[in-house]
Amino acid sequence: MRGPSGTPSQPVIPALGGVPGFRDLLPAEAEVLREAQESLLAEMRRWGYRHVITPMVESIDVLELGLGADQRRRLFKFADARGEVVALVGERTVPVARVVAGKLRATSLPLRLCYAGPVLSTDEGRFQQRRETYQVGAELVGAPGLVADAEVIALAARCLEATGLRRYQVDVGHAEFFQGIMDAVKLPDEVKAGVRSALAARDFVALEELLERTTLRSAEHELLLRFPALRGGAEILQAAGGLVRNRRSEQALSALAGVLDLLRAHGLGDVVSLDLGAIRDFDYYTGIIFEGYGPDLGRPVAQGGRYDGLLARFGRPAPATGFVVQLDLVWEMLNRSARPPALPRIDAAIAWSAPGLETALRLGSTLRLFGMRAVVDTEPRGHAEARAWWRGVGAANLVHCRTAATASWTAPGRRTRRLPPEQVAARLAGTLA
Repeated sequence: MRGPSGTPSQPVIPALGGVPGFRDLLPAEAEVLREAQESLLAEMRRWGYRHVITPMVESIDVLELGLGADQRRRLFKFADARGEVVALVGERTVPVARVVAGKLRATSLPLRLCYAGPVLSTDEGRFQQRRETYQVGAELVGAPGLVADAEVIALAARCLEATGLRRYQVDVGHAEFFQGIMDAVKLPDEVKAGVRSALAARDFVALEELLERTTLRSAEHELLLRFPALRGGAEILQAAGGLVRNRRSEQALSALAGVLDLLRAHGLGDVVSLDLGAIRDFDYYTGIIFEGYGPDLGRPVAQGGRYDGLLARFGRPAPATGFVVQLDLVWEMLNRSARPPALPRIDAAIAWSAPGLETALRLGSTLRLFGMRAVVDTEPRGHAEARAWWRGVGAANLVHCRTAATASWTAPGRRTRRLPPEQVAARLAGTLA
C-alpha cells in the first residue's frame, strides 16, 4: 500500500500493552504461578480430591440458576453463532455444581473435586483493578456437618503452606449469624441489601450513613455497628452470644465452637481466628465461611464456605462446601517476602562446535531424562563465545561439545575439565562421585 506521495505507507501497529484489566504474565510471574498451581493441586490430591476441568464459557441459563443478580451483572456475556446467550465464567463453583448434578449424577456422594483456571469479571474492582484472575479450588459435595467444614478449612490452610507461605491466618465465620440478625431487625429488603454490601466491603462509613436513615432502635443500631468488630478467639463466642437473641444466630455460634475444636485437632489452633463480621459477596453461602490471609496483604488469598442450597437449584439436592485460592495474590505475597521467588535455574547450557552437534543433542536428551533442565545452543560457537552465551542463559553449568568424543565442562568457581560426554552426563546427574 502506498501513501498520497506514492511512497510505501507504514503498516499501522496496534497498541501492544493489551486490553485494560487484562495483563500478560511474564516468565518470572508465570513460572511461579504455574508452580504454585501444581503444588496446590498436588496437596488437594493428597486429601483425596480428583481433578476436573470445566469450560471458560457457560450458558447464561445455567449461571442464572447459581448466581444472584449482582454477580450476573459482572459477567462478560455474548451471543454465540446459534444465537444463544453465553457468558465467561466469573467463578467455578457453579460450573462444578452443574457437573455434579449432570454428568456425575450417578456417582455416589460425597464427591471431592478440585480444579484450576482463570475467571473473569467486568468489574475491575473485584480483582483489584483486574478483570481476569487465576484460581485453584476444591469442592466437597455431599458431606454435611462440622467434620466436613473442618476438613475444607484445614485443606485450605495446608494449601497456603504448599504455595510457600510460612505466615498466614484463617478467619472463620458463619453466614447464618448475620442472617439471624437481619431477620431480627425490621428493615426493607433494599436496605438490608445495602447493609450487606457495606459489610461485605467493610465500608463502615457507608454502613453508618445507611443506618442513620432507618428507624432502628438504638440497641439494633448499635448491634449492626458493632457487628464488624466481633473478631478474635474462642472468647468472642461468649461476647457475641450476649448480643443476639435469635435462634438462627445462636445456632451459628454453636457451630463455630464445634468447628474450632475440630481445627485444633487438625493442628491449626494457632492460625485460626473467628470473624463474625465476615460477609461473602456470593449469596449462595449458608453456613461456615472462611478467609485465609498472608502477611502484609489486606485481601484474602483463600475464600470459601458452605453452600448447602446450590445443588438443589440444579436438581440434585446435596450439602456442599469448598474454597478457592487466588494465585495472583500468592504471587504478590511471595514477591514481597525476604527471599522473593526466582525463575527455576537451568541446570546445563550445552554449546557445541560443528563436529560436536550430534553429541550435544544426545547429551541434552540424556540430562532431560534424568529430570534436569538443559538448553542446547542453536549455532556453533568457539569456547569464548560459548562462555558469553552461557552467562546470558544463566545456567548453572556450561558443557561445550567440541567433538563427538570430548566435551568441556565448566561450573561456577571450578576449573574447566575435559571429559567424555557420557562422564559429564553421569556427574551432572549425580550418578558418579
